[in-house]
Amino acid sequence: MKKVLTLKQFQDIVLEVISLQPYVEVTESSFKMEDEDREIEKEAYVIGFSRHSKPGFEICFDWIAKGNLDGYLIDMFDFTIEPFCRGDFSPVFKGPVILDDYKDPFEPFEISAKILEIVKPEKWTKWIVEYLPEPHVIL
Repeated sequence: MKKVLTLKQFQDIVLEVISLQPYVEVTESSFKMEDEDREIEKEAYVIGFSRHSKPGFEICFDWIAKGNLDGYLIDMFDFTIEPFCRGDFSPVFKGPVILDDYKDPFEPFEISAKILEIVKPEKWTKWIVEYLPEPHVIL
């Protein structure tokens, strides 16, 4: 029989697992300055994923860090990090089945939404900041 968790147990596990330092990987990035003559638009982003895990539990975030495009080059490194859905949803929980109050299993997209309710953005994004480029890397 597959292990099951109540919503309260799930909430406790999520808070515990998210506090562990994740494996983080950057998979794509782009920094372009606008050039109207060549019709190149300004662009600044970094895409990656982070995996928080402990035996039997894993939370994976696909994320995108978008640079501030309102100012000059240096402003492009003022990142806003948010979930990025490469598949159907992000984050993804891998582990036991989560049951609601009626003993019905939550759908994966519902679990994803619950994680985003439980975890404040700064709790999962704090690990990503050190993987984002700084201006001197581009210059």
